Amino acid sequence: MSTSLFITLLTILSVVSSLFTEAIKKTFPNVSSTVMALVLSAVVGWIGCAIAYILAGIPFTLVTIVTLIIMAPAVWLCATLGYERITDVIKKLIV
Repeated sequence: MSTSLFITLLTILSVVSSLFTEAIKKTFPNVSSTVMALVLSAVVGWIGCAIAYILAGIPFTLVTIVTLIIMAPAVWLCATLGYERITDVIKKLIV
């Protein structure tokens, strides 16, 4: 996997994970958003990366499997950091 493909997938999957987290957070307000973001990021990261491998015709080798495993925590960090930063900026602009 190239660096540009990793960054592209990371960006897209982080946005998807953030959107799913917000949708579920509104549906189930009593669930911890950090834990929920972690679980959703793992699912979105692994499934999204695996689908990208299949669509791009990238074979599942040791390197691509390690990259697939690394994708989940990377998506979680980007999704959590990105969402919190965006909401802080919007709140400051509104007030």
